[in-house]
Amino acid sequence: MKLVMFDIDGTLTASNDLDDLAFVRTVHDIFGIKDISEDWTTYTHVTDACILREICEQQLGRSPNSEEIALFQKQLLQRLAQGAVREGGVFPIAGADALLEQLQASPDYQFCYAGGAWTASVQFKLQSAELPFADIPHAFADDHDSREGICQIALDRAQTTYQQIFTHVIYVGDGIWDVRASKNLGYPFIGIATGEDAQRLKAEGAPVVLPHYEDLQAFWDALVAIAP
Repeated sequence: MKLVMFDIDGTLTASNDLDDLAFVRTVHDIFGIKDISEDWTTYTHVTDACILREICEQQLGRSPNSEEIALFQKQLLQRLAQGAVREGGVFPIAGADALLEQLQASPDYQFCYAGGAWTASVQFKLQSAELPFADIPHAFADDHDSREGICQIALDRAQTTYQQIFTHVIYVGDGIWDVRASKNLGYPFIGIATGEDAQRLKAEGAPVVLPHYEDLQAFWDALVAIAP
């Protein structure tokens, strides 16, 4: 039995721009900080929890407290919802819904989620995109600061949920931080990106990069090729 582990933003939902804008504006709303780096690779870990902590440490000389984090998460969710209304909703990456249905029906594969956003934000985006969330094992920035830690927790929860020991774990993501985490964990990697983003993934060492999931056979072929 093999486990396919999905990042969320840019991988299953077309929400990178929406998420980035909401995050930056919420930093300003809560902390009054305007000038922050949006080059997420400059942060130790590309997760909401780590990025917020490092912004506060750099700009305020301290970490955010629990009350500030809770307020940040609440206001971030509100901004995401407002942005989604303006954009007409959060849309899935083309073919993602059909792929997840096939994985759920497969006798050889299961799937889980492991992304860098907070759970409430992820739940909103997946449900808005009409992708499954309930009963799918997952781990997000609430669980660990690092992508590697998030992936390990997601694996543990998937093995408990599905009552399986997975012989292979394949990580699917859209950022170079996803490629790096998969290397650190020893997971085969499939990239989802187009244009310059796809080239960056390939330069980072991604063996397979697909633009979306519309060609379902291409994704299945990639799975077989990297985790036979």
